[in-house]
Amino acid sequence: MSAALELAWTTPCQWAAEALREPLALLSDHAYCELGAAAAAQGLLARRPGDSRLVERLAAHASEELRHFRQVHRLLVELGGALGYARRNPYAEGLLALVQRGPAGLLDRLLVFGLIERRSLERFQLLAEVAAERGSPLSALYAELAPSEEGHAALFLELARERVPAGELAERLQLWTEREARLVAGLPFAPCIHSGPPLRSAPRTAEAGPPA
Repeated sequence: MSAALELAWTTPCQWAAEALREPLALLSDHAYCELGAAAAAQGLLARRPGDSRLVERLAAHASEELRHFRQVHRLLVELGGALGYARRNPYAEGLLALVQRGPAGLLDRLLVFGLIERRSLERFQLLAEVAAERGSPLSALYAELAPSEEGHAALFLELARERVPAGELAERLQLWTEREARLVAGLPFAPCIHSGPPLRSAPRTAEAGPPA
């Protein structure tokens, strides 16, 4: 496997169709995802305060995530909703629980955050497509935000590439891609950005192959 952020499991379109049945719950969860991404970037840069390049790039990333939070929250309010209470995120928690301690932890965190952004890109693209078919106001939001997720995934991969040889990166990324696929495919469904597939859907397998 080359060192590229490709997913090993493809979200079925039915996931987006079901998630859009509860747009306010979906937007509230999404808003917290943006807050969580900003906090994660801040926490990561605080672990390496002497790495000026890392600090600057992650600080800019955190600022953009907060702008996205405001954008999602604004639409939520416009549609008559309000931000709910924060809930656990089994997807992010499940991935971070597997991060190595010690020096290898930085690389693991960069790959985890990159894969989260890559999964978000896939979900946003699905939501934009299905929402457009339904004439939903969420279509424009997700179509606008999707390119940013692609850039965020590329950022974390680039930062990882700067820290380890290509062969080591590819091997570690293969491991994390398989872990991410198994985790997300096995989660229960909910109107949340990183939930699992609906029970009645038939998940498709990406070209990278099914999770082991």
